[in-house]
Amino acid sequence: MFSWLSEFFSSNKIYSVSFFDFHHKMVQWKSSKLYPYPSNLPEAISFPSDFWKDVINIHKLTLGDGKERAISVFWADGELIVTSVVKGDESSVTTNENISVRYIPHPVKQGYYRKEVILSGKTIKQVDIYYKNAPKSISVEYLFNMHTHPKYVDSSGLTSFSYFSLQDIKSLIGSGAIMTGLVTDKLHILVRTADTPTLLPLTSDVEVTVENLKDKMKLGVYVAEYNKMAVRQ
Repeated sequence: MFSWLSEFFSSNKIYSVSFFDFHHKMVQWKSSKLYPYPSNLPEAISFPSDFWKDVINIHKLTLGDGKERAISVFWADGELIVTSVVKGDESSVTTNENISVRYIPHPVKQGYYRKEVILSGKTIKQVDIYYKNAPKSISVEYLFNMHTHPKYVDSSGLTSFSYFSLQDIKSLIGSGAIMTGLVTDKLHILVRTADTPTLLPLTSDVEVTVENLKDKMKLGVYVAEYNKMAVRQ
């Protein structure tokens, strides 16, 4: 009797891929020097809890001092590592040469290794790994950049955040990167596609809207509430 209801809800289900799976696709696109077709982009992307913890902490720092931060996201042998620096101090932005991963014999557990992720000489993460699960090779690479925007409070006390600027879009296209992100009270992700033009049809910040990024720039546009999946708009 109510089978049509189950069909309705199942047909409206959003299918997501983990960022780990999406990362593998990014590697394939990069190695082929290609960008994905819009039809190949997922409906939603889910991020691990550690990623969200880092993003939220960086957002809180921006709320606290009102300073915009540049964010770098790295792949460190199965771990997403998020670093940030206050803009205006670009010389200290962390590069992939400052991140390393090593596996050392566990000091206590026999048959285990201790995986250590090291950032600028400091161990930032430790995980115990069974020796049979230790990889034969270690992969460390820079993935993409993001940045934060401080909040704006108008005369009536209402809080808002600005969106991507025209310069942000120019930087994405000029860098040749596949994706970029913006952290406000939400996470905004843009993914370049094979249909994205190299000559921008946009001329001002006012024109940088979700609709124009989708329709004119042919970008994959994603938005996520904190600790939830990023849904394609």
